[in-house]
Amino acid sequence: MKHTALLVTLSLVATACSSSVSSAPPATSAAPASAATVSVSPSSAVAASAPICPHLKPPWAAAASHPNDGVPDPAGRIVFGPVYQFDEILGQLISPLFAIDADGSDLVQIFDCEIERPRISPDGRRIAFSLAMDDGSWQVATIAADGNDLRILTSSTGYAQTPDWSPDGSWLIYAASPVKCSRDPLCDSLNETLWRVNMDGSDQRQVGGTVPTAWDSEPRLSPDGREVVFARNTPAGDYRWILMIRNLETGQERVAKVDTRDLEHPDWSRDGRFIVYHASPNGPIERIPADDPTATPEVLAGDANHGFYKPAYSPDGRSLVFGCDGKVCTMGPDGKVVVLVDAPGIELNHFAWGVSPTAEP
Repeated sequence: MKHTALLVTLSLVATACSSSVSSAPPATSAAPASAATVSVSPSSAVAASAPICPHLKPPWAAAASHPNDGVPDPAGRIVFGPVYQFDEILGQLISPLFAIDADGSDLVQIFDCEIERPRISPDGRRIAFSLAMDDGSWQVATIAADGNDLRILTSSTGYAQTPDWSPDGSWLIYAASPVKCSRDPLCDSLNETLWRVNMDGSDQRQVGGTVPTAWDSEPRLSPDGREVVFARNTPAGDYRWILMIRNLETGQERVAKVDTRDLEHPDWSRDGRFIVYHASPNGPIERIPADDPTATPEVLAGDANHGFYKPAYSPDGRSLVFGCDGKVCTMGPDGKVVVLVDAPGIELNHFAWGVSPTAEP
């Protein structure tokens, strides 16, 4: 597999991030999270708590090979962040959140609170993620594409995580547990289940049934919104992550893929025919037909010498963004891996690719 030259290199400098990172395009100007307005969904139990915002100023600057022209990229916008710390339940947590055009231009810091698993809305105007709160809970929240207008949607007493948008952008699906508990025998009687919430924070409710002692995580809705693929972990399965698909109308489930490895971070191809995922540990990025759990996985990127992880499709479905050895990488139809962002000594993680944001009507 060929690797092309770097498009953006993040180098260590003494300047603060606010002055060293390029400003956003005119339609998506950045603002610090502390200046964002926060709205909490009605009857929310988290109204008295606040997001954890380290207000980090990473000592790196963008050295883009393309000018920061402020012109929206037809190929869309990619978000990601440096790993800030590791959580026992949620894994790698990032802060701050960055956005960059798919061609490597217009890199900007847009949000500086502690989050995980961002996803861009279908119209590109908002970004959803799980947000760390100072009461120990995690909540599903959204921001505008420029980092303003923080809205906390859920009111979980434990954690609500890994959200994904419905195809029309009117609601989100996510995984939730009433308590924050590690995946060990002490928590075998607990569950993580799939939930949904409207974009305005209303109608928080469970989606489908509960499988005893199962941890259902990382839900991703099919392009037609009829099914959801997710990762499941159970004590009976030796705590190995497998991929499941649930029909949202009937509740019927089927196995998408079982392996001797952990299968994580699933995502649908834009036509709904395939599911892409990361095989752990240090496994490649693979894809399988969505309707054939016995199919031999097709390796898309990665090998024994390169850790590739958390794949997500481009808006047109022709390319992927993922992590590769701590960098932000993309791969087009030709199969070539492009290193989009490299921050030496820093692990970059949690990637999403969406359309460039459009102006509000």
